[in-house]
Amino acid sequence: MPDTDSPPLHFDEFTPVSPDEWRAHVRSDLGGRSPEAFLEWASGEGVTIPAYLDPDALRDALHTDPDATIPPLAEAEESPANDWTLCQPIHHSDPDTANQHARAAASGGAEALEVGGLLHESGETGGALRSDSFLAQILDGIDLSDTALHFGPGPHGPVLYSRLASLFADRSLNPDVVAGSVLYDPVAAVAAGAAPDRVFSLADDMVADAADMPRVRTVTVDAGVYHHAGASAVQELACALGALTERLARSTDRGHALPVLRNNLQVRVPVSTSYFVEMAKLRALRLLVPQVIDAFGRETGAPLDVGPADVSLYATTSRRTETLYDPYVNMLRATTEAMAAVLGGCDVLALRPYDAALRPPQDFGLRIARNTQLLLEHEAHLDRVADPAAGSYYVEALTDRLAQKAWAQFQRLEADGGILEALRTGTLQDQIASTRHDRREAIDTREHILVGTTHYPSLDERRRADRGASTPSSNGEASSSLGAPSIEAIRSALRNGTLPSELASALQAGPSDIPPLPQTRLAEEIESLRLRTEMHTEAHGSPPQVLLAPLGPPSARSARATFSRNFLGVAGFAIEEPLKFESVDEAAAAAVDHEADIVVLCSADDEYSDLASALSSALQAHTHEALLGIAGAPDDIDAGGHADFFIHQGSSLKETLTTLQTHLGIDVTSDP
Repeated sequence: MPDTDSPPLHFDEFTPVSPDEWRAHVRSDLGGRSPEAFLEWASGEGVTIPAYLDPDALRDALHTDPDATIPPLAEAEESPANDWTLCQPIHHSDPDTANQHARAAASGGAEALEVGGLLHESGETGGALRSDSFLAQILDGIDLSDTALHFGPGPHGPVLYSRLASLFADRSLNPDVVAGSVLYDPVAAVAAGAAPDRVFSLADDMVADAADMPRVRTVTVDAGVYHHAGASAVQELACALGALTERLARSTDRGHALPVLRNNLQVRVPVSTSYFVEMAKLRALRLLVPQVIDAFGRETGAPLDVGPADVSLYATTSRRTETLYDPYVNMLRATTEAMAAVLGGCDVLALRPYDAALRPPQDFGLRIARNTQLLLEHEAHLDRVADPAAGSYYVEALTDRLAQKAWAQFQRLEADGGILEALRTGTLQDQIASTRHDRREAIDTREHILVGTTHYPSLDERRRADRGASTPSSNGEASSSLGAPSIEAIRSALRNGTLPSELASALQAGPSDIPPLPQTRLAEEIESLRLRTEMHTEAHGSPPQVLLAPLGPPSARSARATFSRNFLGVAGFAIEEPLKFESVDEAAAAAVDHEADIVVLCSADDEYSDLASALSSALQAHTHEALLGIAGAPDDIDAGGHADFFIHQGSSLKETLTTLQTHLGIDVTSDP
């Protein structure tokens, strides 16, 4: 290499290789098979990406220009940095504790705070909560000229926002210096069960109220309600576009100018663990949102120049992917999600604490969430390049296909009357329910693994007693004191002593003829199995006992014992796992010693015909009653009718473990 201060940008010593030559080499390495037939992958979004892509992929993608010098989603020719805002969620129900968290966040590197969560009548520290000064309590000591504020998500966003003007007055702040947003989407509120007329009226009132706050965005499209109902990436995109269309149509009809709505717009989007799909989802949003705004501009006779970089994306890690058990794995999930969000080009990123599904926010979980972003910025340097995924054949092709499928689904949604009509008829709920069922089916069959929950469980872990009490909600009686929802009505109710939690509940109250979308985590059904075992253990003093009985050939018995341990451990059973037994009599004696409720025979298929009968007889000889299970598929095994159950790769976790719990006397109908 030449002796220069910097290496050359091109390596002339390497002979260029054409795509056809690469394809020939790949085919040769695969023994003559085409790479498409060997490695083609279809995602849950119905998007199929070939195994091998070449520069033609960039020419085929509608949003890319292979000859351009500027990345397709970048802002300017100077290639700006990928400069996202680090946001810390502050959702503790006690305002004093929330203030401690806010101060720690601001001093620990957070550039913005997401303030939300229903507030109780009194704080954990014993101090009474004043309904008209709670926001001042939470933000005491926070420099609002240097820290952006995002209120919400959901109905408590407008309640929190309503106190912002009084905070300005108390601190003599100029509204021009405060940045942030209200994470309140009227369509998302309707999808969660609110009455349409009330929520749209309130949303429009916020736009008018914030007219003198140029850096506070009040037009939010929130994809979270669809995401946490189990929607696919394509469904999320289509629903976000449908919600944007509904909001723009209603707000412009009520006299709001399209440029004002556009300047106040942001899209809140949760990011899941499907790394490349989620990265492409954010990039597709940047391509699709301008098309909707452009259509409205042409229709109103006031076209707007809106590009991908003009779309503000507020990303958050996903509640849907979180687990109660082995919650430290949530740190890894959140890191994957955060990287996808950053590389997808988010403007603001809020990470949920790793234990958010388990208990109220605590210092350690908040610090880890904050430091994860700091590591991505200062250690991984993901902030250095704008649109870092640009030019990747795979990501650009995936972005293009997600965008095209989402746009087609959005057009069908509009042709059928729009998103509210789809919610009113239940069509959208049914479509998302189908996707949710497929996701849970993949988890139930362990096609999709949740480490620590559906595979590799920690056998000694107990979580039922650790779960924090849910925040009490109002019964909705406060709706009468609110009247027609508006920011001034909320301020008046707070001055009269109505609690913030009651107002938030009133804003979400009906009447509505739209069935709300469920907000779930993927692991909930499987976790309920283990929580019921824990409840049974609390009542009886010990969990059901399982003895693994490895007999026969070493490789088969070891592999199947490991499988059985991971499978049955999902239900929280106590599992004794010896390396091997020399005989069925030794295994039967161990079952007596350990008072085993279940004995699982682990061996090779052709050994089971003799071992199953012998072990059953040995257990009877010891007068020990236990369920006898076999690790293996029943179609491949002749157990002579001695097995009570089989577990194998094709077994349903939920069905198999629920059946075992029923046999063991565990109440499977109870709410754990």
